[in-house]
Amino acid sequence: MSDVLIAQSRTELRQSIGWQYGGLETHTATATGSTSTFVDAELDNTDDYINGRYWYGTSGTNSGSQRFVNDYVGSTTTGTLRGDVLGATVADGDTYELWDRDINPRRVHDAINRAVRSIPRKASPPLRDISLHTSTHTNTLAIPTNTVGLTSVEVRLNNTRRTIENCDSVWTELVDGDVTATADTEMKRQGSASNKFVLAAGIDAGDIIATNSIESTDFSKFTHVEFFIYSTVATSAGDIQLLLDNTAQCASPLETLSVPALTADTWTWVRVALDNPELDTAIISVGLKHTVDIGAATIYLDGIETTVDGSEDWIPIHRNGWKIDRDGRQLILNYNLMPSGGDYALVKLIGVKKPTELTTDSTQCDIEPEYIVHKATAILMRARGDRRDANRDAAFLEADRYEALALDALSRQQISGSVRWVD
Repeated sequence: MSDVLIAQSRTELRQSIGWQYGGLETHTATATGSTSTFVDAELDNTDDYINGRYWYGTSGTNSGSQRFVNDYVGSTTTGTLRGDVLGATVADGDTYELWDRDINPRRVHDAINRAVRSIPRKASPPLRDISLHTSTHTNTLAIPTNTVGLTSVEVRLNNTRRTIENCDSVWTELVDGDVTATADTEMKRQGSASNKFVLAAGIDAGDIIATNSIESTDFSKFTHVEFFIYSTVATSAGDIQLLLDNTAQCASPLETLSVPALTADTWTWVRVALDNPELDTAIISVGLKHTVDIGAATIYLDGIETTVDGSEDWIPIHRNGWKIDRDGRQLILNYNLMPSGGDYALVKLIGVKKPTELTTDSTQCDIEPEYIVHKATAILMRARGDRRDANRDAAFLEADRYEALALDALSRQQISGSVRWVD
């Protein structure tokens, strides 16, 4: 039986490593200092005893800031920091860490990520991904970059949904003067057509590309909007927005939903949460907005609908109905073996993914934290035991002991035996 994974932040991991290594103290300032001094009455009344240690801020504006302690006056319990002044005064109640000179916190962060990267693929964290959508027009889907292996593939059927705009007819309520709108029967993802918007170079940032009127509809019980979109130029997240409004021509939209980054010349299925569903009781207009000047481009839009998260039934695809093209990192579906209706449905990938590297103090680990703590400690011990060190053998023996503890922590994690590996 596997242990329950309790995710820990980089701060928690770093401190566990520091205490295990024996080179860390955690403190809280007891009076206000300055941008280059800190005051802590809990420190010893001994001059200079913490000189040369690393000071690492863990709260407020100074969180993540690192300096050397240059001087310490025991009678006032005031430490002076060397280097650039901090971003803010070290105030009463601010927390910080003191690290021994031979264990730089930045080295600890590097050791944490080295431990994360050393995870064998069979111990990778679990994956649940719903970023892909099937279509009768294609049977190959690009596997997300963080995916390591798959155990099963499922499709969403029988969920609560309501169409906003099927895009089978050209939008006519409002079309920008620099835009040509047509219904395209060739480039589509569902129904008989998609809406094609040809943007001339003259369209300005902030212009609404086009809108269309719909029958007044209450979408307040729905949670998400889903649709297909295609752009001939790459865009960044938020460059294009989908609008929903209870006034004509999306004059004062109730929902302004940012479209994620788009890869040029690629259909992208988008699922975005509604911001204010409780206000969406009488939507009469849907629109597409151009927030950044992306230049001349053509955008296709198809199949806009609202859905209720958690209302779906997930049906597994038989293992003979899907395979992985490792070279192309593609999932290939056999529609002859799909559940009825699965040729146009949201896809759930179940498997394992690449572990998350911890780049900020608040980042949470998604693998066994005890493995990270012991493995990182072993890495730091080996780094300390260089060939000129009189304690080299002892350091390496300690490193071997922590390495064994790391492997023991990893061995208790449940590993799936039926993974189809992507990499």
